[in-house]
Amino acid sequence: MGMQVISTVRHGLILGIVALMMGALWAVYMATNHETLHGAFEQQQEVIQQQQAQKMMKDMTMDAMGEAEMGHTHGSEMSANHHESAPDMHQEGGGHAHGANQQHSHSGSLAKDAMQRLLRGHIHAMGLGVLVCVLLLIVAFTSLKDVWKKVFGLTFGLGAVLYPPAWVIMGFRTVELGPEAAEASIMWLFGPAVALLIGSMVALLGVLLLEQLGLKDKALFSWAFD
Repeated sequence: MGMQVISTVRHGLILGIVALMMGALWAVYMATNHETLHGAFEQQQEVIQQQQAQKMMKDMTMDAMGEAEMGHTHGSEMSANHHESAPDMHQEGGGHAHGANQQHSHSGSLAKDAMQRLLRGHIHAMGLGVLVCVLLLIVAFTSLKDVWKKVFGLTFGLGAVLYPPAWVIMGFRTVELGPEAAEASIMWLFGPAVALLIGSMVALLGVLLLEQLGLKDKALFSWAFD
């Protein structure tokens, strides 16, 4: 009887176990390649910083050349408006500095941020794998119709499998794009995964409350329950 009940959410349990396996395998990969990954992120960060510094120098050189050219043709006008234009130039320089520092880090290093996000991929995979399996066992023993139990198995399972890889992809993009841009670039995967997980948990809470309060036999809800 127990196996027959669980069969309605077996596909979700399989996906939950897949999430656990993903987390375990990713932990092994990170443990054996930690120094290589961190070194690659640091090297990438140095290259990006050098490129940003070169761009700033190029922009400053172009600005200086433009000022010199304008000085030859409008020397007196530029001299008269020097105090008015100086703040604008200062703001422009500040804009370049802001662009170069746009990839700010909460830990002090984008390479560390990237490694932390890769680690969170492992943590979330393990945690969600266990959580989803437990919640699906609860779903299996509710009085929902089998079709709705299967829906829960699919939504919980997909959420558990999709959410952790989003952290991994975001980790690999953190140094190149910066923390915020890397997060924004992966919202197409984060959004659906979070919606599936939270939506499923809210729906399961509603099912349990209806059963607890004895409302599942009411005409409004009876279509979902045996």
